[in-house]
Amino acid sequence: MRNFSRRFLQLGVLILTTIVLATSAPAAAFSNASVKGSYSFTTDLWTANPTTPAFGMVGVMTFDGAGNVTASYESITAGVPKTGTWGGTYSVNSDGVGAIELTTGSTAQFAIALNSTVAGVAHGLQLLLTNDGNNEVVSGTAVLQSTVAETYSVASLKGTFAVLGNSWTAKVGDKREGVTGIITFDGKGNLTSTVTVMWGGKLHAAITETGTYTVNSDGIGNELLSGGSHHAFALNSVSSGLANGLQFLVTVSSDLDDGSLVLSGTALKQ
Repeated sequence: MRNFSRRFLQLGVLILTTIVLATSAPAAAFSNASVKGSYSFTTDLWTANPTTPAFGMVGVMTFDGAGNVTASYESITAGVPKTGTWGGTYSVNSDGVGAIELTTGSTAQFAIALNSTVAGVAHGLQLLLTNDGNNEVVSGTAVLQSTVAETYSVASLKGTFAVLGNSWTAKVGDKREGVTGIITFDGKGNLTSTVTVMWGGKLHAAITETGTYTVNSDGIGNELLSGGSHHAFALNSVSSGLANGLQFLVTVSSDLDDGSLVLSGTALKQ
């Protein structure tokens, strides 16, 4: 009995020591190398000023792991779509907080915070614009596309994805809109979409549309739906050459006619 008690006590001390060591171990230190590869991203404007043009952006940022970043994007401002590129530098502190400073194509500055780190590389970023002096906020998220260079095509987008989107507007008279549902891509450039829509406080019957889609080599693509709307998107969470998620931005729609709102959202593979 004494031997058993002694062994039990020794085991308890060992477990306690292990817990103390584990909990007191220093957190992993982050650096510029913690952000490497291509990331899809979206940003949207939050404002209470109805005269401020609505703004949204979707695209792909590529980080080299050594402090340099480039990007390509599609955006919409006051209902007018635009494509472009920019480049600059980034820095990451040891606690996983950092900054992006754009020096070509734009002079924007973003505060960033890393998340979902796997094998030392962040699989997600939070983004906040910090050089806008107006009473508004531009913020968004970035999701890892791939840590290595990939070439994408329509075959990279295949399967059924759950969709969630909503409108961004400061105009009191605009009807707020939210959508959820599924969209199925055939890997050959054709799609089918069925979504439920809340618009102006009313539930609308499920809307089913067909359409086509394209995907550029960098993972930015476009959808053209039978109802006439266009969506720009960026692939993310790529595994074995197939995207498991995407972020999207509506660039052409009758809902955007007066330029006072933006529609954007995400989709995750079922």
